[in-house]
Amino acid sequence: MIARWWNRLLPTTSHPALRARASAILAACISISLAFVVLLLTWLLSGDLEGATVVAAGVFVAVLFSIGVLVRRGRVLLAGWLLTGILLLLITADVWSYGLGSPAAAGYIIPILLAVCALGGGTGMGVAVACSLSVWLLAWGEVAGWHIPYSPVEVSHLTFNAPALSVIFLIAAAIPGAMAHSLTPKEGT
Repeated sequence: MIARWWNRLLPTTSHPALRARASAILAACISISLAFVVLLLTWLLSGDLEGATVVAAGVFVAVLFSIGVLVRRGRVLLAGWLLTGILLLLITADVWSYGLGSPAAAGYIIPILLAVCALGGGTGMGVAVACSLSVWLLAWGEVAGWHIPYSPVEVSHLTFNAPALSVIFLIAAAIPGAMAHSLTPKEGT
């Protein structure tokens, strides 16, 4: 039953790689939407929910739905680029606001994995490198004092967080990237 429902969401194509990429994008859209619902409920129960947050979440879920429509209509690469770009912008804005000590820095793993699965291993590695550069630049800016985030700045952001996150990002891109590369048919075979 779930497999039948899922197949209805995918574009009508017999190309297995395109269907796999479409599945990755749809899985990201649906899981991120569900995560927003859980976060909103958590903030509601804790008394920390604000009206602007609800509006922003609603707009973002509508954007995710629109990206899902693009996937369904066969615009898989466009949808993959849009979702990856939007996630990178939102995560970067959050990390740069709250600093490298924020748990949001680990959120970069989502657009990295999405890029590998939806856009290819090379693109995913490029996104991982860009995310690594972002955390290094932020850590350096925090320690140098030219960027003051909301959260306290610690030297460990430069000596531990940035290097550790960079290693995690690169490994997270390399593993599925290698798998995707091995599954890609080679010319002449």
